[in-house]
Amino acid sequence: MNAEQTIQFLNEIRKPLLSLHKAILDHERASYEKEFGPTTPAAFLQVLISGSGFRWLTPLSTVIANIDETLDDKEATGADRTASVEAVTGLFSSDAPNNTFLPRYLPLLQASPAILHEHGRVAQALRRIEAT
Repeated sequence: MNAEQTIQFLNEIRKPLLSLHKAILDHERASYEKEFGPTTPAAFLQVLISGSGFRWLTPLSTVIANIDETLDDKEATGADRTASVEAVTGLFSSDAPNNTFLPRYLPLLQASPAILHEHGRVAQALRRIEAT
């Protein structure tokens, strides 16, 4: 994969990942509010930050932040861009060791049509990168 292809992939995958992240947060907030009652956005953000039940989302958040940093860094090397691509593909790979995201994520595909829809958009981009 050349430099242009990695940049193109990172640009293509960014929005679907953000949409997927939002769909997951919306689903998790609805579940949280069902159990604990309505909460303000600020209060839910505090729960996300400090609650251990949401740490499984950290890898997805980190990958998105890494993509943004890599795309914004004019001095990013080919290795930096390739590492960002590998982080994305590893996030959705059952072969990745110690993947803390996937075990909690996969059941949500059946629980939420919105998450499943956004996953489809991410999967399309992943298939395109695998074809190169």
